[in-house]
Amino acid sequence: MNATPRYTLATLIIMVAALATILYAATLQVGLKTGGLIGLVLLGVLFHAYVISYHVRDKKITLALRLLIIGIATFLAWRYLYWRATETLPMAFGFLSAVFGLALFLAEFYGFVTTLFGFFSNISPLEREPLALPADQNLWPHVDVYVPTYNEDPAILYPTIIAATQIDYPREKLHVYILDDGGTAQKCNDANPEKARQARTRQAELQALAAKFGAGYLTREKNLHAKAGNVNSALNFTNGALILILDCDHIPTQDFLKNTVGFFLHDPKLFLVQTPHNFINADPLERNLDTFQASPAENELFYDVIQPGLDFWGASFFCGSAAMLRRSVLDEVGGFAGQTITEDAETTLDAMSLGYRTMYFNRPMVSGLQPETYSGFILQRSRWGQGMLQIFMLKNPWLIPNLSLVQRLLYTNFAFYWGFALSRLAMLCSPIVFLFFSANLCDTTNEELMVYALPQMLAALITTQYFYGRVRWPFMSQLYETAQAIFVTWALVAVVRKPRAPTFKVTPKGEDLNESFISELAWPFYIFLSLNLISIAFGVWRYIDEPAHRGMIIFVEFWAVLDALFLLGMLGVLFEQRQPRKEPRVAHQEAIEMRWGESPQQAAAMVNASMSGLQILLPEAALLPPIGTEVQVLFPQRGVACWAGIRWHWHNPQGAHYVGLSYQPASIADERLIAAVAFGSSAQLLRNNQQRHKGKTVIGSLVWLIYTSVFKGGAHLLFIVRRQIIKNLVKPKLGSLG
Repeated sequence: MNATPRYTLATLIIMVAALATILYAATLQVGLKTGGLIGLVLLGVLFHAYVISYHVRDKKITLALRLLIIGIATFLAWRYLYWRATETLPMAFGFLSAVFGLALFLAEFYGFVTTLFGFFSNISPLEREPLALPADQNLWPHVDVYVPTYNEDPAILYPTIIAATQIDYPREKLHVYILDDGGTAQKCNDANPEKARQARTRQAELQALAAKFGAGYLTREKNLHAKAGNVNSALNFTNGALILILDCDHIPTQDFLKNTVGFFLHDPKLFLVQTPHNFINADPLERNLDTFQASPAENELFYDVIQPGLDFWGASFFCGSAAMLRRSVLDEVGGFAGQTITEDAETTLDAMSLGYRTMYFNRPMVSGLQPETYSGFILQRSRWGQGMLQIFMLKNPWLIPNLSLVQRLLYTNFAFYWGFALSRLAMLCSPIVFLFFSANLCDTTNEELMVYALPQMLAALITTQYFYGRVRWPFMSQLYETAQAIFVTWALVAVVRKPRAPTFKVTPKGEDLNESFISELAWPFYIFLSLNLISIAFGVWRYIDEPAHRGMIIFVEFWAVLDALFLLGMLGVLFEQRQPRKEPRVAHQEAIEMRWGESPQQAAAMVNASMSGLQILLPEAALLPPIGTEVQVLFPQRGVACWAGIRWHWHNPQGAHYVGLSYQPASIADERLIAAVAFGSSAQLLRNNQQRHKGKTVIGSLVWLIYTSVFKGGAHLLFIVRRQIIKNLVKPKLGSLG
C-alpha cells in the first residue's frame, strides 16, 4: 500500500489555477452567433473525447481525456450560470417571479457546485489489489467479528453467523460475536410483561445460535447510544487487534479477511478498510418497477464510482458495515462516536483528526438486504441525510485539527450533497409556478436558450454518461431524487431546528409483503402530480393564447412532462408489490450432480441458491424426478453432498428443464455447506454485479421511463379505482344481501 499522499500542494494549486482560468474564460462576453459556435465546437470535442475514452486503456491518456471532459463541461456549465445570474433573473416582474426565479437559480447553482465536487472527487479513482499476508501465520493478527443486532428476526442473523464463523482464517485467531441490543437487561426486565418475555425469548434464541456455530454472545445492561453504544460495550470484552463490523444481514464471503488484513500489516497508520455494501434483494424502486435484474444496483454509483474517487484523496469513510478497523485507533479516539446518528462517518473523522488513514477496497464481499418497502427506504435515507448534516453542524470539519484541505472540502460535501432534496423540490415546483401562475422565472429569449442552456444540458448528459453510465441509467438518479426529496427535506429541516434531536432508528429488514398495497407515504405525490398535470393543461392554453412566448412555453412544457413521468414513476414505486418469496436468492453458476433411487447420476448446472434451496438447470434429455422426490445433491468441486427435495420443475419453450430443490440439512456441516454455496464466493458476487452493468442510451432510458411511468403509475391508479369500487359498490350490495 502506498502510505504517502497521492497528490501534492502543487497539484492542488495547478488545479485551482486551471479552474479559475476556465471560469474566467466562460464569463467573457461574445455575441450570440459566436457563443453558439463556441458551444457547438465544444460539444463536438466533448462527444469525441467521450467516444474515444471507451477505446483507450493507457492510464495517462485516460486521465488526459478525463480532464478534458471535466474542463469542457465546467466551461459550458459556468457560462450558462453566469448568463443566468447576470442577464435572466426576473427581479423586476413581481414578488412571485422574483422569489421563485431566485429559488430556481439557486437550485441550478447548487447543481453546479455538486457537479464540481463530483468532478473533483473522480479525477483519478483508485483501483486496489489485495496485499498478500505473510507466509508465517503467527504474524497474522487476531480479528474480532462484530455482528450488532437490535430487533431483527433471528432468522436474518442465521446465515450471517454461519458465514462469519467459516471465514477462511486461522480458527484460533477468528472470534465472532453477536452483539445483542435486543436482549439487554433493560429489555428483559421491561415493565411490560409481554415485551420482557419477547426479549428473553430472543436472547435465548441468539445464545443458542451463537453456541451452535461457535460464536460468542454479548449484551449489556442498558440500550444507550444505539449501535455506537452497543459496539463500544463489546470493546470492553474482546481484544482482537482488528475488528470486522457486519450488519446482521451482511453475510460475509470466505475470503473477506484474506483480502483486507494485509493492508493493515503494510501500513501501521491505517485505521479503516471499507468494502462495498453488496445487496442481493431489490430496493422498493427496483422491486416495484421491475428493474432489479436489468439495471445496475442503485448503491453502485456510490460504491463503484464515488468511494474509489474519495480513496485517491484519502477521504473514503466508514459506512457502518463490511469494514475492517484497527482496534488501537478506536481505543485512542475513545470508541465509536455517538454525537450524531451516523456514528460511522463521525468516527472516521475522529480518526483522521489524529493522523490516521482510511482506504477503500472495491470488491463485493458481503450479501446484504435492503429495505423492502418505500417507508423503510425513506427511514434509512432520512437517517443518512440527518447524520451527515449533524456532523457538519456539531463537528464542523473546518474546525477539526490535522485534516487536509481536501478532507475538509469533501466532508463538507458529504453534508452539502443532501441539499439535492431541496433542489429537486424547487425543480418540481418551477414548471407549475411558470405555467399555472404565469410567473416569469427566467427573463430570456429563445435564441439565448439555444446558445446557453442547450449546450449545457447536452454536456451534462454526456458527462453523466461518461462518469456514471456503467452504473446508472440516464434519468434514474432523478427518479431516486424525486423519491427522497419531500421526506428528506423534512428530515433536514428537523436537524436545522434541533441538531441534537434526531435519534438512531433501525432500518427495517425482512418486512412482510404478503399482499400488494399502496404506501402510506403516497399522498404528497398525488398533490404534486395533480398540480403538475393542471399546469401542463394551462401550458397548452397559454401556448394558444400567448404566441409571443411560445418558445419558452414549449421548453417549460417539455420540462413539466418530464416531471410528470417522474411523478407517475413514483406512483409505480409507491404501489408495493406482493413478494411471496421470503428469502432472496443469489445467482450462482456451479456444476453439480444429482442422484435418486436407482437412477443414474445426473449432471446439472446451478442457476441460483439461498439458505433454503437452489434452482438448477438440467440438460434437455435429462430424467426428471417427480415432485417430492428426495435427491442427493453432489458438489464435485467441493467434494461434498447434501440432501434436498424436489419442490417444482418447469420446461421452458426452448426445451430446458428447470428444477427447484428444497434443502434438507441433516447436520451442522450441511448448514455450513449451504451457506458457503450461496454466499461464500466473492468472485461470484463480482460476476453477478458485472452482469447487471447494462448501460442504456439517453433515448433508450427515456423510452423506458415513459413505458414504466405510464404502466406502473397506471397500475397504481387502477388499484385505487378497483379498491374504491369494491369498498363503495360491491361490499354494500353484499351486505344488503345478508
